[in-house]
Amino acid sequence: MLQAPRGGPGGSRDGVRGLPARSRARRRGRALTDPAWQVRAGAATALRAAAQDVAVPALAKTLGDPNADVRKAAVLALLRHDGAEARAALGTATDDPDADVRAYAARSVTSARPA
Repeated sequence: MLQAPRGGPGGSRDGVRGLPARSRARRRGRALTDPAWQVRAGAATALRAAAQDVAVPALAKTLGDPNADVRKAAVLALLRHDGAEARAALGTATDDPDADVRAYAARSVTSARPA
């Protein structure tokens, strides 16, 4: 009986599924330097679910991306992480040149303050 070849580990075409979570997160982190802004934005979004010690430093660097949509994706992903490093990164995003990035970051910083 013939079977179709599997795409990669775990049957994934991109070879990501079946890898340990940290390996997947690092692979997504490398996509943050892809030439296509859409790939970088998608990688930032994917890092929402990654381990904080892998995701937050990568997302903090992404706040310097030349594309505002990538920076917005990084801010939204950082919202899913807690800790001083994530809050500090969100704080720097409040000075972003793009009004949407500033608004997302400012909303997160003000909502994190105690009442």
